[in-house]
Amino acid sequence: MEIRDFLAGQMDLAQMSAAQPAGLERTNGQGQIAQTSTSALHKAGQEFEAYFISYLIKNMRETVPKGLLERKGEQVWYSFYDQEIAKLATQAGGIGITAFVDAYVEKNR
Repeated sequence: MEIRDFLAGQMDLAQMSAAQPAGLERTNGQGQIAQTSTSALHKAGQEFEAYFISYLIKNMRETVPKGLLERKGEQVWYSFYDQEIAKLATQAGGIGITAFVDAYVEKNR
């Protein structure tokens, strides 16, 4: 058995077992996104954007010098606060990730 045949067989197995993302249905190999998944993709875009903004806020907060009376409990509350601010920022328009996902969905309809 040659290496080339072995690798071709492995690639076939990998392609068969590769899971298609939930909500994405391809038709006729054209890559069109099913109508029912539009709202699911919009929601996924919003959730990713909120997570990304929360991560940015967390990293910006880490650049601020710590005070004399820093407590461990504050870090937990700041993480909740950052998540809520990120969620509200995304609902208000965010930084464009959700809009990019929506435009991609419209383009590939």
